[in-house]
Amino acid sequence: MAAGSAAWASWTTYGAGTGSAATGSLSVLTLSPGTPVAQLYPGASAGVVLTITNPSAASVHIGSLILDDSRGTGGLAVDAGHRGCDLSSLTFATATNDALGWSVPGASDGAPGAVTTTLAGALSMGLDAVDDCQSAVVTVYLTAGP
Repeated sequence: MAAGSAAWASWTTYGAGTGSAATGSLSVLTLSPGTPVAQLYPGASAGVVLTITNPSAASVHIGSLILDDSRGTGGLAVDAGHRGCDLSSLTFATATNDALGWSVPGASDGAPGAVTTTLAGALSMGLDAVDDCQSAVVTVYLTAGP
């Protein structure tokens, strides 16, 4: 004959409470206008250097840098002495930092976090650029992308 046994257990819990969490507000990043690190000429490309500033306390990650087409002409501008430069001869390649993006540190000791970066070969001038583009100072307006 088989013998059996039984076990019995009971757990009881009581409790009450509340919880809350908050995050600080994130301020908008500031991107300085980008400038080519070398002079452009038809068929050439140049890196673009810019500084990204973060006034919030939290670190922020940017996945890409793209033209801010709300500024300049489609995100590009040339100095007043070269107004005849057709900006359609300039091309900006969306930058992703080899798909790594950029981490911009948060503010510390009252100073905003900042990253200065050079986007290698990001700006190109087409072979069809008009003579008025020669020696033009180009400004590249960028915004953070996903």
